[in-house]
Amino acid sequence: MRERDFNLELLFFLNKLKNNENFSLSRWGDGELLILEKKFIDLRNKKNGEFRYDPNLDNYRTPREKLLESYKYKDDNYYIGVACKCCVGAEKCEYMKKLSLQNEDNLTWANIFVNSNYYKFMNLFNKEFQNHKINMIVNKNASLDNLPFKVEKSYKVGADAWYSNYNLIDEISNHIIDKNIKNNIFLFSAGPLSNILTYELWKVSKDNTYIDIGSVYDKLLCMKPTRGYLLGAETLNKKCIW
Repeated sequence: MRERDFNLELLFFLNKLKNNENFSLSRWGDGELLILEKKFIDLRNKKNGEFRYDPNLDNYRTPREKLLESYKYKDDNYYIGVACKCCVGAEKCEYMKKLSLQNEDNLTWANIFVNSNYYKFMNLFNKEFQNHKINMIVNKNASLDNLPFKVEKSYKVGADAWYSNYNLIDEISNHIIDKNIKNNIFLFSAGPLSNILTYELWKVSKDNTYIDIGSVYDKLLCMKPTRGYLLGAETLNKKCIW
C-alpha cells in the first residue's frame, strides 16, 4: 500500500504518465454522490452550465445506472477519487469509500489536482502532456487556443452532458477502435459524463489513459471560474489528508 500523502499522490499519477503506464482516474464529488443516492440536483444554470438529476424522470435511469456501474467497477489501474475527511467529514468520506467497493489502493483523493496540488499540477502535468497525444472532452463554449499543449481531437458537450451527450460513449469508443488509438491521453471536463467515460473507455481499451480533470483548465479554456481555488481562495494552501 502506497504512502498516503496528498502531494506525493499527485506525483504517483505523474510518474505513471512519465513511465507510459496507462490508467483511468474518475473523481467523485458531492454532486455525483447525490445522483448515486437518487437525490435531486439541478446545476444547469450554474456559471458554465453543469448537470441535473431528477429521480422522478425515467430518462435519467440509464445514465444513473451506468454511473453507479462506473463507481463500483474494479480493475487494475482503475482509480476512484473520493471526497476526503478534511473536506466533507470522516463519516461521508468512509461512506463513499465503502459504497465504491474499491480496494484501498484503487482509491485516491477527489481533490487530487486542486487545493495545494493545483499549481504543482499546472506546472508538472502541463509539461508532461506536451510529450503525449491529447484528446479533450470539454464544454461547447471552451476555447483550446490557450492550452500549453496540442490537442489532437476534441469533443464539445453542453449542460447536462451525462444525459444530453450520452451518445459520446459510443462515438469515442468507436473512434478508438476504428482508428486503433493507442498511447493517447483523454482528458475529461464534462461533469458526471466524465465518470462514465473513464469507465466505458477503459473497458474498450487499456492502451490509453483516461483522466477526469474537472475544472482545472477552466481559465485557460476561457470559461468562467467556478471553484474557489481558481479565484485565489485559501484552499490553495490546503493539503488534504487521507
